[in-house]
Amino acid sequence: MEAIDELSEVREVMNTWLAAFETHDLDALMRVYHAECVYANAQSPLMQGVSEIRPWFATAFEMLDGSMMFQEEGHVITGEIAILYGKYCLKKSKGPAGTDDAGRVALVMKKDPNGAWRIVFDMDNTPPDAAPADFNKSEI
Repeated sequence: MEAIDELSEVREVMNTWLAAFETHDLDALMRVYHAECVYANAQSPLMQGVSEIRPWFATAFEMLDGSMMFQEEGHVITGEIAILYGKYCLKKSKGPAGTDDAGRVALVMKKDPNGAWRIVFDMDNTPPDAAPADFNKSEI
């Protein structure tokens, strides 16, 4: 398969993740994660496997209301492993102005036995150079 096709498939996993997050579709969200995935959220302990990640997102969906955005900063694809990284912003639909969350995320993906890309490692952090102001609605 050509590299451009692989990159399109990797980006589609991210788009599926964003759509599932937006609609709070827990089942669709979990389908993009590999069975042996690890989630390293900036504000939570390390989670291993869908059985630990699913309840975390279920609770998060009860508390979160807004739109998640992603700006790709780079990618690496080599064989059966792909890395997609960039900035994220959760634009909150409720609450006071200036309370949006932003940071960076790195998704490591691996092909499952059927050849589909799945997230095996999902890590986000909140560095000072990733801010809600970086996200202009006209660029999305």
